[in-house]
Amino acid sequence: MSKYSDRRDFLKLTAASAGALTLAGLGLAPGLATAQDKRTLTVAWDTDIDTLDPASFKSIGGYTVQANIYDSPLMWKVQPVAGKPGLLQSKPGEMDGGIAESWAFEKNNATLVLKIRKGVKFPSGKPVNATSVKYLFDRGLQSPGYMRILFPRLLRVTKPDQFEVRDEYTFAINMPAPSPMALDTMALINNALLDPDEVKAHVTAEDPWATNWLKRNTAGLGPYQLVKNEPGVEIVLEARKDHWRGAPYFERVVFKFVPNEADRVLLLKRKAIDMVVGRPGLSPRNVKALEGEAGLKIVSVPDTTCHWVCMNSQKAPFNNVKVRQAINYAIPIQAIIPNVLFGYGSEMKSPVPNLTPGHDATASPYKYDIEKAKSLMREAGLGSTPVPIELAVRVGWLPHEQAAVWIQTELEKIGFKVSIVKETDATFRQVASKGDHQLSIESWQSWINDPIYHLFFNFHSTAKGTNTAFYSNPAVDKLIDDNMHETDNTKRLAAVKQLQKIIIDDAAWGHLWYDNWTRVMRADLVGIEKRWDTFERYFNMKLA
Repeated sequence: MSKYSDRRDFLKLTAASAGALTLAGLGLAPGLATAQDKRTLTVAWDTDIDTLDPASFKSIGGYTVQANIYDSPLMWKVQPVAGKPGLLQSKPGEMDGGIAESWAFEKNNATLVLKIRKGVKFPSGKPVNATSVKYLFDRGLQSPGYMRILFPRLLRVTKPDQFEVRDEYTFAINMPAPSPMALDTMALINNALLDPDEVKAHVTAEDPWATNWLKRNTAGLGPYQLVKNEPGVEIVLEARKDHWRGAPYFERVVFKFVPNEADRVLLLKRKAIDMVVGRPGLSPRNVKALEGEAGLKIVSVPDTTCHWVCMNSQKAPFNNVKVRQAINYAIPIQAIIPNVLFGYGSEMKSPVPNLTPGHDATASPYKYDIEKAKSLMREAGLGSTPVPIELAVRVGWLPHEQAAVWIQTELEKIGFKVSIVKETDATFRQVASKGDHQLSIESWQSWINDPIYHLFFNFHSTAKGTNTAFYSNPAVDKLIDDNMHETDNTKRLAAVKQLQKIIIDDAAWGHLWYDNWTRVMRADLVGIEKRWDTFERYFNMKLA
């Protein structure tokens, strides 16, 4: 067998010889006791890279790689987690320097000034300075992608001349007024520094920001560089010894494409890989089964990821608030939590995550009450004749698939005939963005841990593509708009409390659970960092 098998070869592995064939198919010798050499971190995931353009939306694989091959102006600071040796986690409002070694505010906090770290160079040898940082922001504002949405919304920056080069190492962002999310925006990995000359060398008249070239090419200076990108097989990163933070412990990070979760579990048990990453990575059921496995450890901390039953409020019968409320009362969450999450998550009490400032755990009246659900269906004029509906879930997202079965049973008790439809992640996202799902199980994680940011993308009527419930309430829109840039935290949190009550009364979501951020890895691996965007950085990882 050749060193690397393709996807189809991998999927042909038989159960009888799964151990040896899996290792061989991944380019790993069956006799190895550990993944590879001491300075290579071998990771299994179930994803691929769709683009490496920092400013664009991308797959989980694209973001994970980007978080290690690029640097952003600032970083979310991480602190050790009590009782969890080797794990570090972000806390709200705490920042570290990145390409900018320091920062300050001027003009009553309306201007953010970044002092660029001196002596840093791109791989080409050209120096990093305020002009190259300005290109980062100019490109983000004007090229297709995520930052073109965020800069006007979060910073109220709409013109490139609001980005100011004051001198060689001083860069300023001149906002019309203060923004409570300015520093968090600087930490987003979408704000990754690119070598302007390298990018400009690949622009065309049709593609003035080289977005096509950046799908598979890089132009940054992070702690790692991409040396191999073989879709469906593996991604390889190699450490930069001259990075401004010094050389990482692991000289190579190898991401093996392992689409089947059972195979990822097998590779962990055989110590052929060091860890599993990605979303979903490993289901709670399989994580639970690995508790106590010799040579492995599980790290798990609460996260801001929400999972919910998404009811398209523009489609009958879900345009009736009583039907949406009935579904909330019919969700058997007390059965789902232990039988689907196995302790690696918690019940959703509010659409605002429980780690997010302003979360109100007392806001929701919903609990499993099938009789109340039936009563609400009768008030809505339904329940006497089964209403056929489709419940869409992503293939491979086992908690969603498992929860769907529990939900299907209970919804059929209150007057629905439920068909569970399994879709690939790409199909699911495409159908959801068009509003063609009736009912689905959705997931969202806010990279900026701010309640108004979270509420805007999920509940504002103008948040196309992310407000997958197509929820629209003018009172909610106004409260979000009025408080997006409110700097009086007392007023802002009061608005967040009010927003939660309105959204919960409207039953915009069918409440399910908040995820834990959970990783299974070799027992001596330390330096794992959990930042707000959930994507691992490998710079500080090492063997104890």
